[in-house]
Amino acid sequence: MLQIGAGAKASRLRLSNTGDAQLSVQVRIFHWQQVDGEDQLTPSDAVVASPPIVQLAPGAEQIVRIVRLGPPAIETDHNFRLVVDELPAPISDNNTKVSVRMRYVLPLFVRATDARPAKLSCRIDGSLKALECVNSGGRAAQLGATQLIDSFGWELPLSAGLLGYVLPGSRRIWTLPEDTHLPVADSTHPMRLETLLNGQPSTIPLQ
Repeated sequence: MLQIGAGAKASRLRLSNTGDAQLSVQVRIFHWQQVDGEDQLTPSDAVVASPPIVQLAPGAEQIVRIVRLGPPAIETDHNFRLVVDELPAPISDNNTKVSVRMRYVLPLFVRATDARPAKLSCRIDGSLKALECVNSGGRAAQLGATQLIDSFGWELPLSAGLLGYVLPGSRRIWTLPEDTHLPVADSTHPMRLETLLNGQPSTIPLQ
């Protein structure tokens, strides 16, 4: 995860080539929002990478500046995704090996002054086929290892690692496994979400 601090104009990304051949790398930045419960990326010039294309010799490192050109964030963080692509090498008649190119997609947040912490509320949708979470806070909610459980010992692991993010003022939907059979939930048989919320163990009652 990368961030530009509240009121700051820039941050830094360090790229390293640990291989034995020269690499060409492109850095792009997209505005990140969540529409109808799904992530959506759109081109943006509110934050730019300088330089956007880097040549890395074997063993070399390069600092890329991540510069905010848009307005500062106020009360709510601004959300972006930074995409780092390894560009294809020139085609050679003597090169018959399969070329595997890497892509890294990283969260990038422009931090807001006085942003409220992430505040999640979650529910199982009416079809009983999806988990829906809404973040009414001013910062993104990162959900790590996550499971659904109830008070009688039923549990459904959803992710052993990163489940995903719920952006501030946004809604995120995750489809449950097709063979999921949810127990009947009521006031005496509540269901809850246990997760790592921004790195901290958290329990969220399901509405």
